[in-house]
Amino acid sequence: MKTLTKSIVICVFAFSTSLMAQHTKVLTVDLSSPDKDAVIFEDNRMDNSQNPKTEFNNKRKSKWLSVRSGDLIAMKLVNGNPLKYNYRVNGAPVTLFMNTDGINALKIGSEKIAEAPKEEYDIETYKALLIENPKLKENLEKLDISIDKFELVYSNKESLGNDFVKERDVLFDLVKNLHYEAEKNKSCFEHGEIEYKDAFSEKEKEKARVDVKFNFDKATAILKNFEGKFFFSNEFYTLPMEHQGKNIDAIEFTVKRINKTNNSEDENFSSKYKVWITGGLKIDISAGIFLTSLFDDVYETKDGTDAAKKMILKKNAGTYDFAVGSTINTGFRINSWVQPNLNFGFIFTQNQKFQLALGLGLVLGKEERWILSGGLTMGVVDRLREGYYNGGQYNLGNDGQIPMVKQFKFGHFFGITYNLSKVNTISFK
Repeated sequence: MKTLTKSIVICVFAFSTSLMAQHTKVLTVDLSSPDKDAVIFEDNRMDNSQNPKTEFNNKRKSKWLSVRSGDLIAMKLVNGNPLKYNYRVNGAPVTLFMNTDGINALKIGSEKIAEAPKEEYDIETYKALLIENPKLKENLEKLDISIDKFELVYSNKESLGNDFVKERDVLFDLVKNLHYEAEKNKSCFEHGEIEYKDAFSEKEKEKARVDVKFNFDKATAILKNFEGKFFFSNEFYTLPMEHQGKNIDAIEFTVKRINKTNNSEDENFSSKYKVWITGGLKIDISAGIFLTSLFDDVYETKDGTDAAKKMILKKNAGTYDFAVGSTINTGFRINSWVQPNLNFGFIFTQNQKFQLALGLGLVLGKEERWILSGGLTMGVVDRLREGYYNGGQYNLGNDGQIPMVKQFKFGHFFGITYNLSKVNTISFK
């Protein structure tokens, strides 16, 4: 029995700890053409069967744009076009995470090791440099033009797709091949300059030296420029943001894109979103009208059967009295158009008396919020003095004043109030 109890306690503790654990939710915004998953949340809590490196579409997705009060939130922009635009979130630039060194090592590192020119060049190959250098120079110029056309085409697109990657990789193969050819010519010239000193005249040797250096420098520049400009993950990130303990309803963010050519903002692209906070307590203030069952008793007198006495009769004032007031509303944030809460406040009746109100309510709406509430009221009201009763006949003396006393009583109320606290948001930065 003790073992079972201990196991239950451990399970409950583990479950509660998992609920309280802080996680990072990634808000992913697709910058290409809209679809059903254009703006969604990725959750870093994965199933055991999932690999952390699985594709974005395989990650757990939240149905609503909401985040728990204890979680961190980060933003990821995908499928944009960093060749044409810079992107900003609430005016702050986002970072394009791009590891060019890693890409280079992956793409060409092993090939460079395998293909590094180490062969012994014969004199015929050395002499052929006078013909091969101009050909290589012409090919490099054509490659340069092709790269410019490639950049021009894709720098005018709104987003980059699979075609960009395919065409980039084809061009990159040409870049690598011509760079390798320039390396090989350079190695051949350095070898032949030592081994075949009399193969060229001084004029031919100087021309070959200039052409080899020009081609190698140009091929290297093209390679570095291509790698730095066209190899990127096309994913923009912000660092996780912490919002725990803040009395807010939502986190607001605006995504903007800036044209790199003229540094102007695309006004048609800018959109504002709200990520609603769930969990934790939210405190607001509302004011409105109330019906309260707690109000003063009012009596009148009539002549009794005995000429010296008056009959005390209670006036029919109805079941409820009208009042106005304000309440403080405390509720647990849930992502819904209807939310329960606890109300506490004061109401002011028609006969200018304050009452304390405590009850439950339902918040209706998100942006403009109305609250239906009901519960207990308490306050001081006028009642007939003890020993006197409705319908009884009493000697009220010369002034005929009905004997009343003030008593602290309880009643109930119904109310409808309007939330005076507008949606409280903070900017995503």
